[in-house]
Amino acid sequence: MVDALNIRPNVNDDLLISVQELKDWFLFGIDMRGDDGEPYPETMFEFYIRAAQNWLATELPGIMLCDKLIEDTKDYYINDYVSFGALKLNWFPVTTVEEVSIQFPLATNVLKFDPSWYRCESISGHVNLVPTQGTFSSIILSQGGSFLPLFYSGMQHLPFVWHIKYRAGFRKGEFPQSMKEIIGMKAAMGPLNIAGDLIAGAGIASKSIGLDGLSQSISTTASATNAGYGARILQYNKEIKERMSAMKSHYCGMQMSIG
Repeated sequence: MVDALNIRPNVNDDLLISVQELKDWFLFGIDMRGDDGEPYPETMFEFYIRAAQNWLATELPGIMLCDKLIEDTKDYYINDYVSFGALKLNWFPVTTVEEVSIQFPLATNVLKFDPSWYRCESISGHVNLVPTQGTFSSIILSQGGSFLPLFYSGMQHLPFVWHIKYRAGFRKGEFPQSMKEIIGMKAAMGPLNIAGDLIAGAGIASKSIGLDGLSQSISTTASATNAGYGARILQYNKEIKERMSAMKSHYCGMQMSIG
């Protein structure tokens, strides 16, 4: 199996929500300016959006947030092979399977399967090879028996024989709104922490002004241990936890392994 870390896309290449969307949808009503009146830099919002995207990709193992062409290498197992070439791809959702082939180690010839045979379940990333005529065994083992000599001799397992080229991830404009919401809430926490510290000025929880017998006092929820917008951050954390539970059930299902 190909090391997943070597092909994980850099989701930082695309902001899946824009900086303006982050401000409009998740930071509405918050003064995004420093003590000097200058607005927070755009790079700060971009950083937190990218950090949120990477967090989501880590929380949903195997999910590909941005559309990408991938080449997987899979082992051959005889039980999977006779079950219509059952293959579990590393990344999902799968949009198209472009090529499935077999190549033996050190061999120069490559067997490419007819694209009409490909059957793929997008979310799970399961691919089967279903012949469009005859039976699976007669087409694979009889018509071209010479290209599978090791299988004839009862070989149970061969490493790195299958090669699958496919596209996985969400196309531009098709990214789920539910994921946008999670990324937005997660990305908003950084700016909210900073803005909360600056409500009444950097490091100030309350202040008073007096002049000629008139006085005005301003107190905030900020303290040494609490950000000024802590309530909104707690609410976002609660909503993210609730939505992630449903998200994992939908995209990842039940994860189990047999030793």
